Amino acid sequence: MSDQSTAVGAAFGPGVVSFLPAERDREPQPPGAEPDDRLMLQGILSEAFNEYIFVRVDNILKLAGTNDADYSKTISKAGATLDRLLALARELEGPYPELLELVMDYESFTALESGQSAEIAYKQGLRDCSHIHQEFMTFLQQR
Repeated sequence: MSDQSTAVGAAFGPGVVSFLPAERDREPQPPGAEPDDRLMLQGILSEAFNEYIFVRVDNILKLAGTNDADYSKTISKAGATLDRLLALARELEGPYPELLELVMDYESFTALESGQSAEIAYKQGLRDCSHIHQEFMTFLQQR
């Protein structure tokens, strides 16, 4: 499976989720390791992680659009509904000039929400995988 993808309209969530320890959980740093360096490294790693998540989720959804008939059907219906809304908004542009902009805003925000929810679910899946692995290892050690 190829992971080549282009990021279209990067939509990052409202907060940064990081697997790096919180400041209070960090071990004391040896002399010479400046706090600014740690914060800069944390920022770089967090940004890289979020970019990876965005690209990966985008790739997964593109593959699902090709390989999952139900998802593909939903995408098609959503697109057709948006096309109908846009056509109606253009017809009613005279008496309701704000309608077209409202439809476009709604489409943008629903696309953003969809992307954010997919990223949130993917990140939670990573956390769950780690937790399940820990539970499984604990179970095996008890046997």
